[in-house]
Amino acid sequence: MEKFSAKVILSHSKDNVATARSPIEAGAVFAFPEGKNLEAKEDVPFGHKIALRRIKKGGVVIKYGERIGRAVREIKPGEWVHIHNVAGERGRGKGRRKG
Repeated sequence: MEKFSAKVILSHSKDNVATARSPIEAGAVFAFPEGKNLEAKEDVPFGHKIALRRIKKGGVVIKYGERIGRAVREIKPGEWVHIHNVAGERGRGKGRRKG
């Protein structure tokens, strides 16, 4: 079992996802400082996100302490979080140029 911080970056305490420091293989288990464990349910490529807790369908994905998207299906702890299960919200606000 590896230390959580050795494999992922948690950008903000509000985040429900963390970023892989290197590729994560399915089945890898990480120990959180508070004694909880997280098992990767699938491979997560370098620089991509892994769910830290359950995110219900339509639920908000939080990174950097900010909303970055909504889950298009339920995302379980340890699953890879990317465009296949998240609809992005960044860059969709007022003032965006049409193109």
